[in-house]
Amino acid sequence: MKTAIFISAAMLTTAALPAVTLATQPAPDRDGLALVVAAPWGQPITDVLAASGVPEAFPDRAPFGAFVVLSHTDSLERLYQSGAWFVLNGKKILELC
Repeated sequence: MKTAIFISAAMLTTAALPAVTLATQPAPDRDGLALVVAAPWGQPITDVLAASGVPEAFPDRAPFGAFVVLSHTDSLERLYQSGAWFVLNGKKILELC
């Protein structure tokens, strides 16, 4: 029984570590790379980016996320106003990958 509890705790820790790392990272730089994540049940990421006017950094994107370049001081605010769920530090995301 102790072994099963230990293995379960180890698996939970391993599964939760990337999410904790993402949640505790600093805000993206105002002039840097960012990962924009849209809500799965909300607007598509293409609509969020089009409404915000923030340019994409790469031509490919995931269904709920895309890398963008925060080129203006108000880019972060425009993304949130346009429906972004999260805006994460893109450089840190690339370091995890």
